[in-house]
Amino acid sequence: MLMYDVHGHMGKTSSGDPVDAHALVNDMDKYGIEKIGISSLSGTVNRVQNDLVYECYKEYPDRILPYAFINPKAPDAHEEIDLCLGERGFKAVKFHSWKHGYYADNTPQLDEILTHIEKYGVHVQTHVGTSPLSTPFVWMRLAKKHPNINFLFTHMGCREFGYSVIEAVRDIPNIYLETSVIYETDVLLKVKECVGAKRIVFGTDWPYKSVECEIEKIYQMGFTDEELEYVFHKNAAHLWGME
Repeated sequence: MLMYDVHGHMGKTSSGDPVDAHALVNDMDKYGIEKIGISSLSGTVNRVQNDLVYECYKEYPDRILPYAFINPKAPDAHEEIDLCLGERGFKAVKFHSWKHGYYADNTPQLDEILTHIEKYGVHVQTHVGTSPLSTPFVWMRLAKKHPNINFLFTHMGCREFGYSVIEAVRDIPNIYLETSVIYETDVLLKVKECVGAKRIVFGTDWPYKSVECEIEKIYQMGFTDEELEYVFHKNAAHLWGME
């Protein structure tokens, strides 16, 4: 089965352990993952974080797809969007209010920034599961306001919001759900029922989670072979604009 990983990282982990592109690609080869999209793991400066990802992409341009990590409150946010999505051809924008230290529901800059991103036709990823800074509901409102942008909720809302997110996004067609971190059987089966295979996207959250475990749990969710193709690679290809 062809596998694209829509959610990986580069840099230093939260505990300070460094990872590099070689370790990432070695794991991809070990588990049969053809391509991965990555954003920075840590830091607060847009340009530093995005330069790191860009350098990794240049090492493995056929395997790694770069995402722009954008702090919407940074003074260079719009400039960084134009550099990353324009000149450098990044494939997505990642928002992480927990890492960057802001409340999405108290950040009016987001609306203007999303309008700017829409011009480039890429999808938006957002971490929506570490309260109080990262909650999913403001992002649902933004997704409804920007229906021409595809939004990917990493971790399906994490352990805190898994059940509520699955129900709440059922009828918001431009929100996709990424699978890493969720291990509760009831949540995994419920998302299949509520959202369906065409909006569920495989991801590992590399290097944080066991790649083997993240792959195996997808096979345990009861998808048909056709549905597995959407989860493992067709949905990622759609979000990356590879169709």
